[in-house]
Amino acid sequence: MRATIIRNPTSGSSPMANQAVPAGQNEIEDRILNNLRHYNIEAEVRYTTADDPGAGLAREAAQAGIELVIAAGGDGTLHSVASGIIGSKSILGILPCGTMNNIAHSLHISEDIEDACQIIAEGKIGCIDVGSINGQIFLEVSGIGLEAALFPAAEDIKSSGFRETIRGVTNGIHTLFSFHPERVKITFDDGHTRSYRALQVSVCNSPFYGAHLQFAPQAVMDDGYLDVLIYQNFSKLEYILHAIAISQGQRVFEPKVKRRRIKKLYITARAPLSLHADGEQIGTTPAKIEIIPAALRVRIPQRVIDSTNISQHQPLTPARRAYT
Repeated sequence: MRATIIRNPTSGSSPMANQAVPAGQNEIEDRILNNLRHYNIEAEVRYTTADDPGAGLAREAAQAGIELVIAAGGDGTLHSVASGIIGSKSILGILPCGTMNNIAHSLHISEDIEDACQIIAEGKIGCIDVGSINGQIFLEVSGIGLEAALFPAAEDIKSSGFRETIRGVTNGIHTLFSFHPERVKITFDDGHTRSYRALQVSVCNSPFYGAHLQFAPQAVMDDGYLDVLIYQNFSKLEYILHAIAISQGQRVFEPKVKRRRIKKLYITARAPLSLHADGEQIGTTPAKIEIIPAALRVRIPQRVIDSTNISQHQPLTPARRAYT
């Protein structure tokens, strides 16, 4: 089987990434290639760049008829690679090399090299849903409000540069104190429009997102629905405490979160509000958000297919026809 590995050479802090050297062939890369050869998979390695974080490389591989396109990086790399193969016959393989690896965690894919390669080679093909916000895909979450406003600062904080980190902390504190909830109108797929004064509206495809937190435990990646979390009547302090509580396995503020399961919705606001898709700012409101069911074919563990419980719900189904 022919495969293309699309690797982010600077990604993450996972056990897999910690062994990586940012350039050329190296020990970790050799281990990956040798493990795949054990399963008769010959892989070419291509590297992401600032100009192409993975989507272009993935699209080229899919157009060349490569059956297996493997994302080796974090959730950002996975997002880019997925966007390049949606609608094609290529299958996505996942080598989690990022800091959070939320999608891999949601799909029960190990960060261990040997285990991840075995899943890529012998795992079953499942089809997962993908979200779309104003035509931009997301695998984890999209939304408006405080999170979207804070993401640029978060990116600076994650950078390796001292000045960028200080700038990120400063801008993040300023945004946190200056941000105020805005009134938004949401038209749900039942045709009803409701008004909320919300600190944050998150539309989730996966249970985990952000700093590896399970904000949406009911979200299932192959159920044909998106899970909407509306933080109405939340103070900023309560929102921060909510995130801290989740990180500790507690859900003290959970009853305050309004929840809906939808296939599509439309959001407007009095003033333009920042939008994000998987942590990338993509403009401002209005926003049309919808589910693209069974859009992405991905190798997942057999035990996930066999399991009766993934993210507290039913398992991913065996492969259905990919979205075209």
